[in-house]
Amino acid sequence: MARDYERNTKHAEAMIKVTRIRLMAAHLTGRHIELHGPIETEAARRLVEDLDSNK
Repeated sequence: MARDYERNTKHAEAMIKVTRIRLMAAHLTGRHIELHGPIETEAARRLVEDLDSNK
């Protein structure tokens, strides 16, 4: 997930959702994950946004 090769918007969104699941699982278990590439960075940004809005 270090590169964004997705040409279709739906595929890119799916990759972001998969990454968000991985990041959320790490968050729930207290693990730290290094972000690699634009997809993981975008997924992390969206996850933080969602967590902040649910407070």
